[in-house]
Parts: sequence; C-alpha cells; structure tokens
Amino acid sequence: MDIGPHSPLRRRLLAAIAATAFVTQNSVAVPYVLDNGWRSTQDFFVGGIWKTVPGRFAMIDLTFVVIGFHAWALLESKRLNILRWWFASFVLTWSVGIATAIPAFLYARDRAIAAALPNNRDDAELAPSSGGRPTS
Repeated sequence: MDIGPHSPLRRRLLAAIAATAFVTQNSVAVPYVLDNGWRSTQDFFVGGIWKTVPGRFAMIDLTFVVIGFHAWALLESKRLNILRWWFASFVLTWSVGIATAIPAFLYARDRAIAAALPNNRDDAELAPSSGGRPTS
C-alpha cells in the first residue's frame, strides 16, 4: 500500500479528509447559525472566543496557519497553474474552515503534479531505487 507523494491512494485520502472535515464543520456551524440567525456567523471569528486566554491562543494560532498556508499555496498554485484551486481554498477557509481548505488544495495540487509527470504516471510507478527515474 503506497501512499507516497502524488499516489492515487494519497489523493483518495486527501479527498476523504476534506469531505469529512466539510461535513463535520458544517454539522456544528449550520445548526448554530440556523438557531441564532445569519449574523451569528461572526461569532466564529470575533465572538466570545477572544475573551479567554485559550481562545485567544487558538485564534492567533489559526490566524498564522491560515496566513502561512495561503502564502505558500498562492505561490504553489501559480507555479502549477492551478490558481483557481487556490481561490477555491481561500473561499473554503472563510466559508467552512481551514481543515477543509488545506486537504482540498493538496488534493488539487497532487492531481496537477501527477498530470505533469512523464506519460502521466504517478510517483507510485517510479522505483525508489532508480533515483526517481521511471522503471520502464
């Protein structure tokens, strides 16, 4: 079972993580917003979470995760010509959460890299002992 860089199994795993995060995050957020009204969406960013030290710590930590990821992903998306996927991950970050956005972007990135490999092969078809060269 190879889940090395850009393998089909790795992409399935990233897709499953993104889908699971999407469902889980929305299972918390949607009922809250339905019960408290549309304006309650701001509670996830500027609500009571800032009133406690652990809450402030978590928000500061997540802020730097978001900044760091999107700075890297923007450059990577330009390099791989998948800017639309960076934009999608940016929208996902603010509409669902970074836990959905990161694996979704990594899935799109892996697909783009696999498509660019010689003969459209995945890394799983490259022998480790061949120095990264195709075995056939």
